[in-house]
Amino acid sequence: DSVFGSIRIPLDQPKGGIGLLSRLISGNGMWLRRTPATYDFDWHNAPRRQFIVNLDSSVNVTVTSGESQTFGIGQIFFVEDVTGTGHFSKAVNSESRHSVFIPVDDVALRQIGAKAVTAQGQPAQGSWAKAKAGGELEGCVFDAYGTILDVNSVKAGPKLLGESWAMISETWREKQLQYTWIRSLRRGQDGFRSFEDVTRDALDYALEFHKKDTEVGERDREMLMDGYHTLKAFPESKEVLARVKDSGRAVVILSNGSPEMVQAALEANELDTLVDKIYTASHLGVYKVDPSVYQYCIDELNIPCSKLAFISSNGWDATSAARFGFSPTIWVNRANLPEERLPGAEVLKMGQSL
Repeated sequence: DSVFGSIRIPLDQPKGGIGLLSRLISGNGMWLRRTPATYDFDWHNAPRRQFIVNLDSSVNVTVTSGESQTFGIGQIFFVEDVTGTGHFSKAVNSESRHSVFIPVDDVALRQIGAKAVTAQGQPAQGSWAKAKAGGELEGCVFDAYGTILDVNSVKAGPKLLGESWAMISETWREKQLQYTWIRSLRRGQDGFRSFEDVTRDALDYALEFHKKDTEVGERDREMLMDGYHTLKAFPESKEVLARVKDSGRAVVILSNGSPEMVQAALEANELDTLVDKIYTASHLGVYKVDPSVYQYCIDELNIPCSKLAFISSNGWDATSAARFGFSPTIWVNRANLPEERLPGAEVLKMGQSL
C-alpha cells in the first residue's frame, strides 16, 4: 500500500555565509514536465524513485488509505511507490502545472544519511530505507544488436572481404558504438545522424582502417549495409523469446537501431511474432545510454522499470539500465569480457548465451 511520510535529509555541510547544504545526492539527470489543467490520473505507480518539484501550480495526491494531500508551489516531494496499488493524482483548481522530475539512485539517499519515516515517525514501508521493492515481473526488455541478433553475421561480409571480414566486422561494430556515444554527447551541436548513417560512417572508417576502402565500391558497401536487415539471430534467441511470451510477460525490444532495420531482421529470423513492442531511439535525437531512451521505453509501456527485466550483451548498456532502475538487469557476456568499471546498481551476469 502507498502511504504519506517524510524524508529527513541532514543539512550537515556548513558553507559559511551561504548557509548549510546537504551532501550531494547522486542521480541520473532531470526532466521538465508540463501537466495539463485537465490532469486527472487514475491509480498508477511511480516509474522510478524520484523527487518532484512543483514550479508554478499545485497537485493533489491520494494514497491507498484514501488520504489526500496537496503539494503546493515550490514544494519538493519524493515518490517511490514503484509497486503495489500506487497513487491517484489530479490538478488543483483546473490549473496546468510545470514541474521538475529528478530521479535518484537506489542508495543515494541512504548515503547522505537521509531517513524515510511515516507521519508517525516509523520507517516508511516499501521505501529505499528497507528492502528493495520486488513484485512480479510484467515484461522483459531485450537489446537487439549483439543480444538477439549477431552483428557479425552480415551475409555479404565473408564473400566480399574474405579472411579480412572478422577484423573489419569488429572494427565496424566498435566505431558504430563509439559514434552513437559521441553523437549523444554532442547532441544539439552537429545535428542528429540516424542509425543507418552512423552505421555507414562506421563501415567507411573500418574499410579505410583495414586498407580495403579502394577495393570495396559503393555497390558492395550497400550490400554490406543491407546485411543489417537480415542479420542472423543467435541460436537460442527464438526459444528464449518464446518462453517469455508463453509466460504471459511482455516481450520488448529496446534498440538504438531504426524501427525498419530491427523489424526486418526480426522478420528474417521469424521472431517478429514473438515480440510485442519494438522501441528505438531513432526519433529521440540521442542514443543509449542516455536516460531518455530508457525513460521512453517505460513511458510507452506504462510499466515501472522495477517490474521489467532488462537483458543486454553490452556491459555498458546493462550497467546503465541497472543504474536507471530496471530490475533485474542481466548482462549476457557473449565475448567473455571483464566487468565494466562503471557506476550502477547490481547487474546479474550470465554466460555467453541467453
